[in-house]
Amino acid sequence: MDTPQLIHRLQLLQRRLCEMADDLGNLTDPEIVAVSEEADRLIVQLQRLRREEAEERRRGERVSGPLLSSQSAEEVGEQGSALFLKHS
Repeated sequence: MDTPQLIHRLQLLQRRLCEMADDLGNLTDPEIVAVSEEADRLIVQLQRLRREEAEERRRGERVSGPLLSSQSAEEVGEQGSALFLKHS
């Protein structure tokens, strides 16, 4: 599963947990615990994916950082999930 799918699945599980807690009234109910454990597994998976993505970005920055790149500051900023604008 990719990051958006994991986030969507976690949101569904969160809603389900809230509904189950309202219906059952007991957070230690085996059904609630099972859904909570599934959410925990997905959270760990999401954290691993995000860490791997961050490591890949860092490796890419080391190889072709802004000083070594032929890209403009705006292009570099957009790739790093930020926008840098030059003021004239």
